[in-house]
Amino acid sequence: MTLLTETPEQRLARQGIVVSPYREPGSRYLPTVRSGRLLYFSGQLSAMEYDGVVDGITGQLGGGVDVETGCAAARACALGVLGRAKTALGELSRVRQIVRLTGYINTTGAFRDQHKVLDGCSDVFIQAFGDAGRHTRLAIGVPGLSFDATVEIDCIFEVDDA
Repeated sequence: MTLLTETPEQRLARQGIVVSPYREPGSRYLPTVRSGRLLYFSGQLSAMEYDGVVDGITGQLGGGVDVETGCAAARACALGVLGRAKTALGELSRVRQIVRLTGYINTTGAFRDQHKVLDGCSDVFIQAFGDAGRHTRLAIGVPGLSFDATVEIDCIFEVDDA
């Protein structure tokens, strides 16, 4: 199969990456909202709380967490968003373009490589969607995130009308 005939799930599976169904924590928000052809995502953390237990990648860049671990946290966020997209759309092939990615990176004030950390997320989107996975983005350093998560992302996807 070529990039044009493979589904995003197949492209990821070739690299040993599986998109799991979204597991919703008990919170007061919607994981996604669709408006026209745009699918908006609530923040996806690298660590989430389920049944009172925090699971995932935690800690602060520049304060004990290295860039490689930060990239892994960003990849975990990307896979969480893809799970939400698959739940909302039924299949990832309905994604036409990833429009916007915003990444909030839990950092000390001296850390300056937020963009390198967010590459972990961007790489997954490009692996899944090819050129349609290329996006505008913003990487912001913040002094803390819920559950001490290392990364939080939110996105906007353009999807087909079906």
